[in-house]
Amino acid sequence: MHLSGIIPIANYEVELKTHYPELLTLVDEEFNLIQKSVYECAAAGCNTIWIVANDDMAPIIRKVVGEWVYDPVYYKRDLESKFYSHLRREIPIYYVGIKPKDMKRRDSYGWSILEGMHASYMTAYKISKWLLPEKYFVSFPFGVFDTDVIRQNRKLIKDKKKNLFFTHDEKSLLSNDYLPFTLTGEDFIKCRRNVNKKTTREFLPPLPSEKYPTKRLPTHQRWSARFFSLYDIFQPLEEQKSNILELDWYYDVSSWNGYINYLRSGNIINKPFDALTKPHKHVKIPYTLGE
Repeated sequence: MHLSGIIPIANYEVELKTHYPELLTLVDEEFNLIQKSVYECAAAGCNTIWIVANDDMAPIIRKVVGEWVYDPVYYKRDLESKFYSHLRREIPIYYVGIKPKDMKRRDSYGWSILEGMHASYMTAYKISKWLLPEKYFVSFPFGVFDTDVIRQNRKLIKDKKKNLFFTHDEKSLLSNDYLPFTLTGEDFIKCRRNVNKKTTREFLPPLPSEKYPTKRLPTHQRWSARFFSLYDIFQPLEEQKSNILELDWYYDVSSWNGYINYLRSGNIINKPFDALTKPHKHVKIPYTLGE
C-alpha cells in the first residue's frame, strides 16, 4: 500500500509572530514544528512525503529537513543481524508548490493539501500505475500532541476501508483545528468539486437573455476560495463514518497564547534521536550520504 504524507505550509496564516519562519519554532530542544510534521509522516508509515511550500519557503525547509528521512520502525530493527543497516527504510521528501493558475484564486491554506495530493498522484501515475497512492495522511505543523500515538496506531492509519480523524475535546479538522486526518483519492475529487462549486469567480452568472457573462464582480468578491477555511474545503468528508482517535492532549501553537499554554502544560514532545530528525541529502547516483 502506498500511503502518501502531505504537509501543507503554503500560504499559512498564524498569529505567532517571530523574526524567523514560524515553522522553525521549537517544541523541544533542537526539534522544531516542521521536523515534527516530517517525523509524524514517517511514524505513520508513509512511503513518500510531500511538502507543499511557496518558492520563498521551500529552500529554507529543505535545508532543515533534507531530502529523505528514515522510517523509525525499521531504523533499529534486527540489530543482531550483521547487515541490520540494510533493513532500514528511507522515505523520500518532495517539495511542490501551488500552480500559477490557482494563485490569487484558490490558494487557501486548505487548498495546499489538495495540491500536494494531486502532485503525489500525478507523479506516481507517470511512473507506474502500481505506485499510485491509495491513501493520504495529512500532518499540520502547528498542531502539537503526543507523536507516539501515531506510531502506536500505524495499522489504523493505513486502514483501506475507513478514514481516520484525530480528535480532542470535540475538536478535529472539521472544526478548523490542526489535527491530522486521512483521506482517499475519491475524497480528493469530492473536496475539489466542492471548492469549485462554492467559489465565486470573476464574472456574475449570465442573465437569461445573455449567452455569456458580461458583468464583473467587485474585486474583493472575486474568487472567494482564496479565503476558504479547512471546514469549507473538507466539508464532504464524513467524520461519522470514519475511525476516530481521541488524543489525551492537543495544543494549537499558531498563536503566542497557544504556544505559551503548550510550554506551561508539561506535555512536552520528546525529540527523537538525531538520525531521525537531522537533514539527509542525496549525492550523485548511485551513492547516498551516510548517517
